Amino acid sequence: MDKAIAVIVAALVLVAAFSAYSFYQVQTLSSKVSSISAQGATKEDVQSIAQSVQEIQEAITNLSTAVAELNTRISQTQGLSEEIKNLSTSIEQLREYVSEEVSKLREELKYPITLTDALGRSVTFTHPPQRIVCTAPSATEIVFAVGAGDSVIGVDQYSNYPPEVVEGKETGKIAVVGGFSTVNVEKIAELKPDIVFMTPGVQEKFVKPLENLGITVFVLWEGSIGDVYRSILTVGLITDHFDQAASLVQNISERIALTHQAVIKYLNATGEEPLKVYYELSFDYWTVGSGSFINDILSLAGGVNIFGNESMAYFQASPEAVIEANPDVIITTGMGGWYGPPQQIIQRIISRPGWGDITAVKEGRVYVLNGTLEDILVRPGPRIAAAVEVIARILYPQAFGISEVPNIINDTVAQEWGIDLGTG
Repeated sequence: MDKAIAVIVAALVLVAAFSAYSFYQVQTLSSKVSSISAQGATKEDVQSIAQSVQEIQEAITNLSTAVAELNTRISQTQGLSEEIKNLSTSIEQLREYVSEEVSKLREELKYPITLTDALGRSVTFTHPPQRIVCTAPSATEIVFAVGAGDSVIGVDQYSNYPPEVVEGKETGKIAVVGGFSTVNVEKIAELKPDIVFMTPGVQEKFVKPLENLGITVFVLWEGSIGDVYRSILTVGLITDHFDQAASLVQNISERIALTHQAVIKYLNATGEEPLKVYYELSFDYWTVGSGSFINDILSLAGGVNIFGNESMAYFQASPEAVIEANPDVIITTGMGGWYGPPQQIIQRIISRPGWGDITAVKEGRVYVLNGTLEDILVRPGPRIAAAVEVIARILYPQAFGISEVPNIINDTVAQEWGIDLGTG
C-alpha cells in the first residue's frame, strides 16, 4: 500500500510541477515524494517506485527540452503553431499515462494506510478521520478545500477561510484551540480528535505532548509550492477525499502555468530582463530566502527574489543589503494594521535612509497588499495560484493588458483583474 500511495503522489506532483518548475526543481520534488515509501516498504517496493518515477521523469525531460526551445522562439511566428501542436500532443500523452497509472493504483488504496509526515514520522490511519483539528490557517484551508471541512471540530484563532470556518467559530461548532505558536494542548485533548494537522517550525514542540496523550498528529509540508501540492494530496489521502485533492492540484497548477506562460511570452517578446523583487514580511527587514514557498511564488510570477540565494526560508536582512541589491520592485503587506494604514507603510519604506536611490523607490514601485491578499501571500495553502496571479500582474501589468497598477492592492483591485481569490 505504501507503494500505491507513493506512486500516486509522485505522479501527480511531478505532473503539476512540470508546468511551472524547472527540471532541477522537478528532480528535487521527485526525491522528496519518493521518500514517502522509505519507511515500512520492502526494498523491491522502493525500487519499483523509483522505476515508476524515473519513467515519468524521462518523459518530462523531453518535454522540458521542448518547452525551453519553444520559449526562446515564442515571439517568432514562423513554424510556431506546429511546435505548439507537437508540444500539446506530448503533454497530453504524458497526462494520459499518468492518469492510467493513478486510476490503477487508486483502486488499491484501502485502509489502513501509513504515511510519513514532514518531520519524518510514520503515521498510520485505520479509517478516515471523523474529528479533525487544524492548528494553522493553511492546514484549515487545505482540509476544507479537499472536501473534508464537515469533519473539522477545532482550528487556531487565525483560521478565517473559508467563510464556513468563521461561521463555525461563531456558532461554537468549531472550537478555537489557541494561536499559531500558542497551541492549547489541553483544549485539543478535550475535543478528542482523530487527527491534528500541524505545520513544522514553531509548532513542532507541541507534537510530543499531543502524542503522549494518545492523539494522532500529522505535520504538513510548507517549504515550496511543490510541498503545498504534496500537503493537499496527502490530506486528500488521509481523509478519503483523494479525487477532490487531485482535481484541486490540477486546477492550481493550470492557473499557475497560464500565468507563468504569459509572463515568459511577454519577456521574450519585449526582451526585458526579469524584475528584481524585495519582499518584506515585517518592518524589521524580515524577508524570504529560497527555502520559502513565497520565493516560489515570486519566481513563478516572473520575479527574481533579491535574497533567493539565501537557503533559509525566513531571515532578517539588513537595510544596507537591500540597498546594495537595488530591487526594481518592493512588495509588502498591510501587516494586520499594526503599523498604520497602507499609505503610511509605503511612506515609512520610501523614507528610510539611503532608500531613495533604490530603483523601486525612484520609480514608485513600492506596493502594499491589503485585505484577503495579506493572508493569501503568506499561507502555503490552496490559494497559492491567486498569489502568483497577483504578483505577476504587479510585476508585468502589460502582459495582462493592465495599464496602471495602484500602490495599494486590495481585494477589489484583484477582482477587477479577474482573479479568483478563492480555491476555484
